[in-house]
Amino acid sequence: MSSTDTPDTETDPDIALHDFTDLDHTALPATYVAALEAFDRLPLLRELKALGIERTGTGPGSRVLDVGCGFGLETLRLARRVQPGGAVTGVDLSADFVAEGRRRAAAAGVPAALLRADAQHLPFADASFDVTRIERVLIYLDDPWAALREMVRVTRPGGALAVITPDFDTNTVNVPDRALARAVLAHECDTAVVHGLLARDLRGHVLDLGVRDVGITSRMVVFDPDLAARYFTGVGRAAGAAGVIDEEATARWVATIAGLHRTDRLFAAIGYYLFTGRVG
Repeated sequence: MSSTDTPDTETDPDIALHDFTDLDHTALPATYVAALEAFDRLPLLRELKALGIERTGTGPGSRVLDVGCGFGLETLRLARRVQPGGAVTGVDLSADFVAEGRRRAAAAGVPAALLRADAQHLPFADASFDVTRIERVLIYLDDPWAALREMVRVTRPGGALAVITPDFDTNTVNVPDRALARAVLAHECDTAVVHGLLARDLRGHVLDLGVRDVGITSRMVVFDPDLAARYFTGVGRAAGAAGVIDEEATARWVATIAGLHRTDRLFAAIGYYLFTGRVG
């Protein structure tokens, strides 16, 4: 979306994060493709991705598994990076996303394998990969720790693990009514995803799985204003629909977000963490 193609918060569909748990049955998958592309472009998130590549030693010859790859935005970049001699496999539960990823890989001439699979039950033999990564996925899973165990299982001894995940309690937007903002953002943290605070327990679980040399880096990822307007408008409406705030407060929230966006004053951010380590 360009700066001249300003989103209409009254008519454009809201972005609801819980829809990412079952995108194949979502009425507007193109909305979520566009949202993921917009989020993927955020510079501070790109910094974490680059650090993950550096710290896992991903390069020519690496065998990489991208868990919860979506339609392959990072998968295709990694597939280029590991040449010559390497291979990248991406897995995602959404058949629609896998199909779109395969289409993009074929159009770009990139040698990446994209498969439909459950992160909690990976269809690979033990020690199949040099590097296993997952980004913005564990928070949606019923059993994220099962997925983490599977990632460790399929990574060779001495291989690397990388996890990028947010803490939803760090969601920030400059709505001036602080009580209203607290109510709306707390509702989003508690309901939008299955495990909004997962980052806080992740290091301990990684250590329990025998991963060593665990490193943690964080970035406060600042939203693009158009993406922020769409997302935070939906966050307020969801709180209103749940009865957390009343109809007047919901209307005030939506109008505030629209006004801040229209005058180029909208600021929003969320904290993201990169966890890396060595298996075995």
